[in-house]
Amino acid sequence: MLTKQDNHLLTRTGPGTPMGELFRRYWIPALKSDEIQPDGKPQRVKLLGEELIAFRDTEGKVGLMEEACPHRGTSLYYGINDGCGLRCMYHGWKFDTNGDCTEIPSEEGDPKFRQKIKIKNYPVKEVKGMIWTYMGPEEEQPEFPEFYWMGLPDENMMSERVWQECNYAQVMENDLDYVHAAFLHKAHGTQVTGEGILSTDLGIDPNHPLVKNPPVKQDVEDANYGKRCVAVGIGTETDNAFMEIHYIFPFYTYPPRFEGEDGMWHAFIPRDDYSTWSWDVQFSHNRPIDVQANHDRRGLKLDEHFKKQISLENEYAQDRELQKTGNFTGIRGIANQDHAATETMGAIVDRSKEHLGTSDLPIIHMRRLLLQQAKAFQEGQKPMALENESLKNLYSAGLYDSNEKSWQEAFPMQDQFKKGGQEVKS
Repeated sequence: MLTKQDNHLLTRTGPGTPMGELFRRYWIPALKSDEIQPDGKPQRVKLLGEELIAFRDTEGKVGLMEEACPHRGTSLYYGINDGCGLRCMYHGWKFDTNGDCTEIPSEEGDPKFRQKIKIKNYPVKEVKGMIWTYMGPEEEQPEFPEFYWMGLPDENMMSERVWQECNYAQVMENDLDYVHAAFLHKAHGTQVTGEGILSTDLGIDPNHPLVKNPPVKQDVEDANYGKRCVAVGIGTETDNAFMEIHYIFPFYTYPPRFEGEDGMWHAFIPRDDYSTWSWDVQFSHNRPIDVQANHDRRGLKLDEHFKKQISLENEYAQDRELQKTGNFTGIRGIANQDHAATETMGAIVDRSKEHLGTSDLPIIHMRRLLLQQAKAFQEGQKPMALENESLKNLYSAGLYDSNEKSWQEAFPMQDQFKKGGQEVKS
């Protein structure tokens, strides 16, 4: 459990909060590239408690800035996007993608006044159909993180973002929880899937190592990107299944996968303290990905604001008969199952009341690292740096090996990911 003070530190990410200021020192996925078109409708996006607006100008450049016009505070969402700028509908003040004011029709006789006006904006970078931003001090901007999947052909990957109705921490904790798959995602019968596809929308095949037995034998290692979380489950009569989850500081993960299965990368970005932008990037290492099958198995149906249509409001379309005959939850869609578990905790769960067990080891380590980094940051220390050479080669890659071997023998961390050669013992 956490103290109420530490739970507050962990979960509050708005401007001026320790965790929020720490998160602003890392690159954040903000929206998908196809959400905004040249001279098209602007897009609202809330990040770390800030109300922002994104638009693509006539030349295709992307601007990300605060939503309120600096003149009188009118929303620029309703503005006119043309002529390489976004013009406020109230008095015609116009801003380019750098946040500079290019026209003030009511003050044309005073050019010095216009030159003083600048709207708060953030730098952006477009990679693989995603628009990223950095919200920290310009002089502290880190190197852009080059994740493994960014080096794959476009047809080998797909991305999706969804508005999740709870704090980022409990969403990310779910991703580091090996044991939940053996229950929350368990299908009662054999599941037939396409090449590389982990599950159907019903759940994961009961013979898969993630479901076959709860892999409660776990350990966690320090890595130069964050934490490597290892679990051991039953594979066959003679082999164990050795699995890994990568927690990349501060809010990225790779869930467990085996050779031949499509990979997955997640980012959990606080929208505010009570909701999260959950990003899924699914990828195939060596062939075009089956976009429809991967979308279907996750089961998300979103409205124009990326909010779920299968949600708490309709009890996640839970079918009690299906719960008896088809899967453990009676809910279809792997993502819907996850969201039902994390959102029904409440917007911010009270961690001072929980009772953690040995199977919660990765979650304990994740929280500890976040809190340590936030407290150190408050004291003036530099945030943890991510090493791009590691990120370029990192993904989850479980394997099968003799059940007579320890995980350290069968599944050691590659040297390139080690942090000072030290392990964190459980």
